[in-house]
Amino acid sequence: MPAGWSPASPPIEKAAPMKPALFAAALFLALPAAAQQPAAFTTADAALMTACIEKLSSANQAEDDPAALRPTTDCIGAASTVCMESEDGGFSTIGMVTCTARETDWWDSQLNTHYAGLRESLAPDLFATLQAAQRVWIDYRDRACGFEYDLWGEGTIRSVIHAGCMLDLTAARADRVGTYAHAEP
Repeated sequence: MPAGWSPASPPIEKAAPMKPALFAAALFLALPAAAQQPAAFTTADAALMTACIEKLSSANQAEDDPAALRPTTDCIGAASTVCMESEDGGFSTIGMVTCTARETDWWDSQLNTHYAGLRESLAPDLFATLQAAQRVWIDYRDRACGFEYDLWGEGTIRSVIHAGCMLDLTAARADRVGTYAHAEP
């Protein structure tokens, strides 16, 4: 028998295990709050995105076949992937959401730049139409990504899915609105 033990010794009490449902609820409540924190892109993120867009633009300019042209959305993930691979905890749920949100912020800044340029260059009635479309698009993006968040129930993956949806839709919209500046009516 171990020293100091006797049948009269009180049993060693183990700490009560955290109930799985309580743990999941605490994690669930923490993730949306973390995901809602503004995650501004960094200068390193901007440099990665700009380099990708410039490389793609150069390749497109050298291309003779219009069917082989690649959209700027081919650069989705250029900054967020590097962020996840290089940041401590980058592949944790919060890390993936933060890295993805940083890149989404970069695409959103591009969208806003394109939009501001069109405000200056389009006739007022045409810009009013774009503005109305943009408001509808924002509602669509928020509802579509909200649906994807809800679809994944109570799993933590839902925050990653939501962040990816926001990135994909924002990048696609930035690309699309960017083409309007080059339109020749």
